[in-house]
Amino acid sequence: MSRACVRVRPAEAADVAGLVELTRSVDLSAGTFSGKPLADPAAEHLSRRYREILDEGQRRLLVAVDEGGEIVGLLVAKTDEIGAIDVTYVLHITHLLVNPKHRRRGIGRALLAASVHLADELGLDRVLGTAASGSREANRYLARLGFAPLVVHRIASTSTLRRALGMVEAPERLAVLRRARLARTQRAGVAARIVGRGA
Repeated sequence: MSRACVRVRPAEAADVAGLVELTRSVDLSAGTFSGKPLADPAAEHLSRRYREILDEGQRRLLVAVDEGGEIVGLLVAKTDEIGAIDVTYVLHITHLLVNPKHRRRGIGRALLAASVHLADELGLDRVLGTAASGSREANRYLARLGFAPLVVHRIASTSTLRRALGMVEAPERLAVLRRARLARTQRAGVAARIVGRGA
């Protein structure tokens, strides 16, 4: 396929509808967008979330726009730090997303080139890329461009971890304690009856 002629620029409030359309062009149930199936892929939810990101100002949304003005790519970037003791500041990029119909035309590269310029502007000499662990294509793409593995994040719900660690949920724990107290009371009552009969 021929290279796309795109312009990368910061997203604006007027881009929200295009961002929603781009996001919904990928398989949101597979977890390739954010590492897990999107909880609410409805247009209203996505619109609200993009507006919040644009308003908060902590993250930067970069969009790739084709000659016709259509948003064909997206990248989210923010300054972040890695290492709790020996802190390194990085430009953390997530949600590198290209419309499936426009892939393999240099749009991802254009977005990443813009992120390098952004890192330079911010005085950062490292870019940290995040891709969903299940997205082999995204991980291979970043690896080909020189992104090396840093750490493996693993995620678990607190209820899963609680079970794995042998911790009991608070209501469950109270029920267990109540049953144990009742059993002790019943045993004490039986013992008292036995002693009473024997006397």
